[in-house]
Amino acid sequence: MKELMNFSLYENDMKMFDSDWDKIRNFLVRHELDGLELFVDSSPLPDVPVDLIEGVHLPYWMGRHRAWADPSAFSQEMEEFEKVYVFGGSSREDVIDTFRMSLENAALLNASYAVFHVSYAELEQVFTRSFGCTDYDVLATTAEFLNEAVSIYPNGEPPVRIFFENLWWPGLTFLDPMNVEYFASRLDFDNWAFVLDTGHLMNATMRCEDEECSINLVLDLLSNHPEEFIRRIEGMHFHCSLSGQYLRNSSGNKLPMGFADMPFHDRLLSVMEVLEQMDQHMPFTSEKCSQIVEFVSPDFLTHEFVSTDLCSLDTKISTQKRALHS
Repeated sequence: MKELMNFSLYENDMKMFDSDWDKIRNFLVRHELDGLELFVDSSPLPDVPVDLIEGVHLPYWMGRHRAWADPSAFSQEMEEFEKVYVFGGSSREDVIDTFRMSLENAALLNASYAVFHVSYAELEQVFTRSFGCTDYDVLATTAEFLNEAVSIYPNGEPPVRIFFENLWWPGLTFLDPMNVEYFASRLDFDNWAFVLDTGHLMNATMRCEDEECSINLVLDLLSNHPEEFIRRIEGMHFHCSLSGQYLRNSSGNKLPMGFADMPFHDRLLSVMEVLEQMDQHMPFTSEKCSQIVEFVSPDFLTHEFVSTDLCSLDTKISTQKRALHS
């Protein structure tokens, strides 16, 4: 199993290391990490040390499902940046082209895999949780989108193995084995696997408040799935989220006053504040966390944290590695 950390080319991440790839390399060596899972979109790639990249994370367009179910969504009045952020472009063709360019960037980096979210939640729904669709609806439109996007490649297979990640919104949650089977049955290509995000699975239950109990709950949920599914989990995003009480108490909240009239950037910031409380990305501290890894036996484990300074990142990775390997 290779151990990685998540990273992006955004200023916040690069600034932690003074935009010096040698410092990033030394940090990985010091923490006995094998490389990076790098966020990659359709933008032209800068000069990146390819040997540090093991996997990539592709963009997530929160509203893509709605646009696929009803293409008139592309025609609604909204800022161009918002349309790209929410839907992935101004038309189906735009979204598919953008996705393909992101995949091809992943291939240029010689990535072993590319993570993609199978989920739906637009900005307002983060507050209201009124989605107007089922898991199956989202799984169906996502499979349709993916099949069309990869159909142009040799033998209809993506150039990089796609890892499908669970979230706690409608789509792929990993709570129900039947949903997983349904999604897999609708894919026309074989170069794919799953990535289990442990914190997202905890969020999906809305019951996790204590770390050890949460680890037991994750193990119980995984044991409900067939062995074929467990074998298909080739990656893991490893972190802890104990926001069960917050998720229960905030279910069905109203939108903040004046939300609809805010500029997109302000609405997005408001949503990010809520998401930070839902999706905590804390390090595991209990050595029992290793049981999840032993049960799944992934090929890649990404220590996935959100940090604004190097000291915080250093502490989180050290804490979790100590729990995992003690």
